[in-house]
Amino acid sequence: MAISLHTELCDMLGIEYPIMAFNHCRDVVAAVSNAGGSGVLGAIALTPENIAVEVNWLKAHTDKPFGIDLVFPKASPETATREQLLGFVPQEYRDFMDRIKQELGLPEDTYCGHGMDLGIGGTHEWQRKQLEATLKVKPAIIAAGLGITREAVEECRAAGIKVITLVGNVKNARRAAELGVDIVVAQGTEAGGHTGRIGTFVLVPQVVDAVSPIPVLAAGGIGDGRGLAAALALGAVGVWTGTIWLTAHESPVADWIKDKMLEATDEDAVTTKIYTGKNARTLKNKYIDRWNEPDAPKTLPMPFQNLYSPMPHSVSTEYPDALSLFDKPGLRDWISTPAGNVVGLIKERKSVRQIMYDMVSQAVEILGTE
Repeated sequence: MAISLHTELCDMLGIEYPIMAFNHCRDVVAAVSNAGGSGVLGAIALTPENIAVEVNWLKAHTDKPFGIDLVFPKASPETATREQLLGFVPQEYRDFMDRIKQELGLPEDTYCGHGMDLGIGGTHEWQRKQLEATLKVKPAIIAAGLGITREAVEECRAAGIKVITLVGNVKNARRAAELGVDIVVAQGTEAGGHTGRIGTFVLVPQVVDAVSPIPVLAAGGIGDGRGLAAALALGAVGVWTGTIWLTAHESPVADWIKDKMLEATDEDAVTTKIYTGKNARTLKNKYIDRWNEPDAPKTLPMPFQNLYSPMPHSVSTEYPDALSLFDKPGLRDWISTPAGNVVGLIKERKSVRQIMYDMVSQAVEILGTE
C-alpha cells in the first residue's frame, strides 16, 4: 500500500516522511534515513577524527539526508585537560564514587566518561573542534541537542548545512529563532535524555506561535502514529524521536537492556542530574536510588558530574568494556539508559523500517491523507 505524509519538513530536508530520529548508532541512523525519515547521530562522545569516520561511513551506506548532533553548553570552561577539570571535583564526591565502586566490587580504575574524557559537554575548545570536523565532512544537518551559538549557526549556514536546535521553553525558542536556526525542536519534559519542565502538548503550540514562520518539530512522548498526528495538529511540521529506536533490531543496545525497556511502564522513566549535571530522563535504577541516600553529595554542574563516575551513561557500543562489568547477577539493576515516558508504549522489538511504516501508516489513517 502506498502511503503519503508530506509536510514542509520533507521539502526542507528532501525526505519522504516528516520524522527525525536521534540515536548514537550509525546503523540505526542510516536505516532511518533509508526508510524515508532523517536519522541524526549523537556525536557527543566522538573525537573530531571519529566524527569524520562516522559521517563518511553514513555517506557510504545511505544517499539520503542525515544529521550530526552536537552540544554547546555555556557552562563549560574555555579550555582544560581532564586533569585540570578533575581539580574542580570535590573530595566528598570522589569518596562517594569510590564507595560505590567498593560496594559493587568494581576495579578502582573503572571510569565511564564521555568525549575525550572531558565529561559531557567538554570545553568550548573541544566543542569548536567537533564542530569544525563536522563542517568539513558536510552532513545535511547539524543539530544542537544542548545550547547553540551565533557563530555555530553562521558557520553551518556558510557551509550550506541546515541547523536544528532543541529547546524546552518559549524563551529559548525565541533566542534560537533570533540566532537564525532553520528548524526549532520543541522538546517536552516527557522526552528522554536532557529535558525541560514543560509538557509537549502545551509547549509545541506556544513555540509554533513564538517562532513563526520558522518550522517547528515536536519531541517528547512521541512513539507511534497517534503522536505524529497530534504533533501535526498542534502546528508542528514533523517529529523528533529517540526512545523508540533503542529497541530496534539494528540498535546495538544490549539485549538485557532492551528487555528492561520492553518491561518498563510510563512511570519508570525519571529525571535526574546524576549522569550529566543537567536534568535528564532515564530508566529507574539502583544508581539513582544510591544518589538519594543521606551520604550522597550534591550533583556537580556539567561537565564535571560524570568525570569520576563508574557508570556508563550510554548503553550502546560506545562503552562495551565498561558495560560488560555490569552484565552479571546483582549489577544489572545498576545500569540504565536514557529513555522518555514513551517507553511504556514499546512492547516489542521491530526493525527500523517496520517502526517507520507503522508510525506513518497509523498517522495517515488518523489524518485521512492517504
